[in-house]
Amino acid sequence: MSAAIPFRPVLVRQRPGGPAVDPAPTVEATTHRRVLYQGTDAAAVHAAVASRLGPHRLHVPGGRVKANLRILHEGEISILELAYGARADMYFDGTTTDHLIPIRHRGWGRVVIDDVESALSPCVLSPGRPARLSWEPDTSVVIVRIPGEVLDRAVNRETVGDRQTAPALGPYLDNTDLGVRQWLSLARDFSGMVDATGHLAGSRLAARHFEQALVHGLLSCAPAHGAGPRPETGSSEPHGLRRALAYCAQHAGEPISVGAIAAAAGMSVRTLQEKFRIHLGVTPVGHLRRVRLAGAHADLLSVAEGRSRDTVTDIALRWGFGHLGRFGSMYRETYGQLPSHTLRHGTAGPVVSRAAV
Repeated sequence: MSAAIPFRPVLVRQRPGGPAVDPAPTVEATTHRRVLYQGTDAAAVHAAVASRLGPHRLHVPGGRVKANLRILHEGEISILELAYGARADMYFDGTTTDHLIPIRHRGWGRVVIDDVESALSPCVLSPGRPARLSWEPDTSVVIVRIPGEVLDRAVNRETVGDRQTAPALGPYLDNTDLGVRQWLSLARDFSGMVDATGHLAGSRLAARHFEQALVHGLLSCAPAHGAGPRPETGSSEPHGLRRALAYCAQHAGEPISVGAIAAAAGMSVRTLQEKFRIHLGVTPVGHLRRVRLAGAHADLLSVAEGRSRDTVTDIALRWGFGHLGRFGSMYRETYGQLPSHTLRHGTAGPVVSRAAV
C-alpha cells in the first residue's frame, strides 16, 4: 500500500555562497532566496512544489530524484522553474483555485487534459480540470501561477459582459494566433527580466505593471473552457498528430494497429511515423505501449489502495497485453518493480504521495 505523506513545510538551508541543499524542513517565502529546493528526496520536493503549485500527487518510478525548484518571481503572480531530474508524473485533481500556465519547457514533457495529450507547454491548467504532467529526466519547465482571485479581479475590471468571476480557461493555447504568440513572448521575457540578474529584479513597481499586462493579456487571448483546438493549433504539434494521440488514449485497451491510428489522424502510416519521430521522439507503437503501461499502472495502484479487486491478469488483458511474461518485463523496466508488487504494495517508499495544502 502506498504511503500518504502529510504535507509539511520544507526549509531550504543555504550554504554560504552556494545553492540550497538537503535537508529541508520549511520553505522561506522571500523573493531574494531563489532556490526553494534542491536535492534527492522525492517527498521533500513534492511538499515544496505543493506549497507553490497546490495539491497534487507525485509518482517517481525510480523513487529518487535530482530535483531543482527555483522561484523566478513572486508577487501577485508567481513564476517558477522546476526540474525533477528523473522520470516523474504529476497528477492534479482539479481542486486548486489557481491557474498554472507552463510557458516554456526543455526536454521531453507531456500533458494530458480532457483525455487529449499534448506538449507540456504552452497550456493552461485551470481549476476543476484534472491533468497529468509527465516528465523525462532531462525535462525542466517554467510555470506561471495566477491565483483565481487575481484573475477574478481582472475580469471585474474589464467588465466582460455580465461575468463576475474569471472564466474557466481552456487548455489550448493557439501558437498560430498572433495574440497568443505575443503573450507567450511577454511572459517568457518577463521571467528572464525578474530573475536574479534580470533588468526588473530590483523594481517591484515595474514588475507589478508587467504582472497586470500578463493577467489581462491572458484573458484576451486564451480560449474559454470547453473550446477545442482548432486545426493545426493548440500546441506545437500538428492537429493530425493530436488526433492520433487522442485516438491512442481512447482506444488503448483495444487491439488497434498503426494503420488504424493513421486513419484516425487522417494521414498515411509513413507520415504518421514521421510525425511521431519528429515531435515525440518515439514510434506510434512505442507511444501506445507507454499509454497502456500507464493505464495498467494506475489500475494496479487502485488495487493496492483497496479501490479494486482486479488481478494482474485482469489488468494486463484490459490494457491489451496478451502475453503476461512480456507485460511483466516491460512493466518492470518502466516502473522498477513487477506488476504483482505494485498490486500488493503500491509503489515502493514515498514515490506516490498527496499533499494537503
